[in-house]
Amino acid sequence: MMKIMSLRATSAAAFLVILAASAQAQSAGNGTVVGPAAATAQASGDIAPPPGPYLSKLPTATGNKLDGVAAVAAASVPTGAPGVSSVPAGVSQPSAYGTATAPYTTARVAVTVLGNSSTAANTPVTSYPYRATGKLYFKQGSSTFVCTASLIKKGVLITAAHCVFNYGHTTSGWYTNFVWCPANTNSAGGVYGCYAAGSPRILNPYYAGTDVCTVTGVVCNNDLATLLVAPKSGKYAGQTVGYYTYGWNGYSSVRSTVLGNVTASQITQLGYPVALDSGYQMERTDAVGWYFASGNLKNTQIGSAQTGGSSGGPWLVNFGTVPVYGTGASAGTAAVQAIIGVTSWGYTSPAVKLQGASYFGQNTAYPAANYGGYGAGNIGALVNATCSASAAYCAP
Repeated sequence: MMKIMSLRATSAAAFLVILAASAQAQSAGNGTVVGPAAATAQASGDIAPPPGPYLSKLPTATGNKLDGVAAVAAASVPTGAPGVSSVPAGVSQPSAYGTATAPYTTARVAVTVLGNSSTAANTPVTSYPYRATGKLYFKQGSSTFVCTASLIKKGVLITAAHCVFNYGHTTSGWYTNFVWCPANTNSAGGVYGCYAAGSPRILNPYYAGTDVCTVTGVVCNNDLATLLVAPKSGKYAGQTVGYYTYGWNGYSSVRSTVLGNVTASQITQLGYPVALDSGYQMERTDAVGWYFASGNLKNTQIGSAQTGGSSGGPWLVNFGTVPVYGTGASAGTAAVQAIIGVTSWGYTSPAVKLQGASYFGQNTAYPAANYGGYGAGNIGALVNATCSASAAYCAP
């Protein structure tokens, strides 16, 4: 019997209170839900991350809940037109797939922009594109947990919903005291310091506990959330470290004949799992991911050795810096670097080495092809609500 779980981390350390326990958010229809009225991060200088130890939190379930996934994967075909959000000038386009339809990413190891440090311990994590991902600290009661979160706008983080809210607990489910440390490399954070974060926003089905899930709160359609990162010294985090774009509906995926007609993509996963390097070093996993749909459930899976603490970490396609192709070589079918999911769940046993993500795209709760110009399905609805409420955080 295998146990399925979700990913975050705890200690009894106290630190700056950013969210209030009063004024619980209200839910209406299949929109989004934002945290309590006082859940706003205050602009400040550097914020020190709380001291450890830290625990990881990943939703778990017993039983062979996903044994039938492989059998249905070949028949699972994404609906809607693939799309990607606005592409900043100069974004590189590593290869996505060639005529053999086997997904891959070929990228230069050298970084795009050198960070503040050239030491072996900090490079390339302090350089773009890595540094747009960071370690997320937060409180649940008296305990401190950690997840992973990434910028998708200059002041907006994407992470997992279970990193900001306790599934279905509408009266007391919001977590508090969010601190985000981009390119975290040690217990003090990293060369860019840390930022206050707040105003967590999730999708209504996850808030209400009515989401399509394999087990309550585990392997769900809509385990994704946004957080606002308050400016520091008058400057948004994304203006310092950069940010990613995002895609939906199987963006950069291909129905691969060499993989038995499974809809697949080459994925780079970034995260801060507590069990690896004590949770202080960013870890990278590269794997072929596969899409599956079972009834109304839509998810993506990859093989991965990452564990608790990696929750909310980005699943990027076409990650890296594109090489210069010479005679006799070509890029194949090119696609822009983008997040297509965030780490949502895994197995309790570290021997299984498999994780999953809620599929970014149209589903039964969020069927529209476009939400306010921010994309299709759950990711479009979430970013639309976030940017409509806090336009300054999303402006270029």
